[in-house]
Amino acid sequence: MSTDSFIYCDNLVKIYKVADLEVVALQGLDLAVENGEMMALVGASGSGKSTLLNVIGGLDEPSAGKISVNGQDLLKISDRARVEYKRSTVGFVWQQPARNLLPYLTARENVELPMMLSGGSAKQRRERSLELLEMVNLSDRADFRPDRLSGGQQQRVALAIALANNPPLLLADEPTGQVDSHSSDEIFAALRRINQAYGTTVVIVTHDQRVANKVDRVVAIRDGRTSSEIRREVDLSSGELQEEEWVILDRAGRLQLPQPYIENLEMKNRVKVRLEEAHLSVWPEVNKALAEAQSGGENGAVWRPPRLSGEPAEAADQPVITGHHHHPLARRQTAVAVQNLTRIYKVGAEDVVAVKNISLNIPRGVMATVKGPSGSGKTTLLNHIAGLDEPTEGEIVIAGRPLAKMSERERINLRRHEIGFVFQTFGLLPFLSARENIEAPLRLVKATAKERKHRVDEVLELVKLSARASHRTYELSGGEQQRIALARALANKPSLILADEPTGQLDTATGYAIIALLRSIVQQTGVTVLIASHDPKVIEAVDLVYVLEDGRLVETVEQIGGKVSN
Repeated sequence: MSTDSFIYCDNLVKIYKVADLEVVALQGLDLAVENGEMMALVGASGSGKSTLLNVIGGLDEPSAGKISVNGQDLLKISDRARVEYKRSTVGFVWQQPARNLLPYLTARENVELPMMLSGGSAKQRRERSLELLEMVNLSDRADFRPDRLSGGQQQRVALAIALANNPPLLLADEPTGQVDSHSSDEIFAALRRINQAYGTTVVIVTHDQRVANKVDRVVAIRDGRTSSEIRREVDLSSGELQEEEWVILDRAGRLQLPQPYIENLEMKNRVKVRLEEAHLSVWPEVNKALAEAQSGGENGAVWRPPRLSGEPAEAADQPVITGHHHHPLARRQTAVAVQNLTRIYKVGAEDVVAVKNISLNIPRGVMATVKGPSGSGKTTLLNHIAGLDEPTEGEIVIAGRPLAKMSERERINLRRHEIGFVFQTFGLLPFLSARENIEAPLRLVKATAKERKHRVDEVLELVKLSARASHRTYELSGGEQQRIALARALANKPSLILADEPTGQLDTATGYAIIALLRSIVQQTGVTVLIASHDPKVIEAVDLVYVLEDGRLVETVEQIGGKVSN
């Protein structure tokens, strides 16, 4: 690892002090990124990815270690130099479009704003902003405000803003986390054009495997340290792209073995390391199952390692789907009925059609999803079903009760008693413990202390987090926070749960765990779950898929336990 690298981190440590608690986010991390490189940082929720990005971006200061970017020592620069560093050396793109754009400015004006801090004439700012909007294929949207842009278009404008002052470094924190796969591809294509046209060094924090598969190098972070990396290079003789995975060896001789290998070989506590002729071999302690395998196994059976998470079971191991999934969905009672729903928003003198003539019936006790590209109307539909917005035309009926005939007080009671909400950003109160967050909706319905304790214990057990009941949100991983949010949604025993992108801020493994938990809860409780999502792992797991395009329902796919029904 060269100290001449564009980004150089050596034994980097970051410790956060929260009340009397010290949280170690980075634990001696080493990293080198070369000038002009395009790379991704991946890892589970809470592994330290965003903390590292904040330190590289000058938004946070490390507790110990060394870090330099473009020859500047970020531990030694003054406050004024740090401000100038953030203004001219680094550009930022955040996951939430609202954090990148000012809603009352047009796309061009948003791009010009950072340039006003650095001087230059109005003509130069205009020419530069139009050049950047052309780079991200949005020159035809230059005079549009953010409310007239889709989520993917807003993120591409954010890329142009980040490049306004021509920084040599671009940092992107989950830039595709809130957009559909098509928009994700457009954002990555724009990132690649920027990298090639300007020689900009690009560092992306992502959970999106599609993005990670397209960059030159992928560095995995686990427990605050770099654990492995994947390098991709074009073979000059064949012209083919070759990929090779490496495990990081730090200066103390430590390395982190890939988690699937550890689980597959049941490695724990201690292992044997042997020096071979040109390599090392690592051996687990002989366990009971392995010993049986070596002796032929019981009744001649051969021991096999446990399957990796997400690996398909063999035919003999496939579970038989039982219970209500055997019954056609059409035979069930209707939980939610939407009839000819249309919503038109007035934006200045223009009418914006968010949803148009949507009709659908969601049966009770199913897990369904609304999918579609950014701006297709998914969240608008969920807001109307929740009674949070008024349709321009049409009717919504929940459990036989038309929303249009309810008073505002009746709608509030409906949301308190019959509907649970799960948000992409978790929506937990940071100053409350997990238990207290779950208790909040129970207090609104005036449940007694005894009832609250019983119900909170019940839902904590349901989401397998009883041991974390007294922890505050900052002591929980992203996956744990989303499970607490799900427990809170279940607190008042609702008949319907509405979830808006519940896996959007989670890594792949944690996302799978949340979806499996939702599926289990549907089977155990009979609650109806409707999810707005473009996450493939969500779409694979549900019973019904409603496909939206441009505010219209274009297709309904019926599945049984996540498998397409013929």
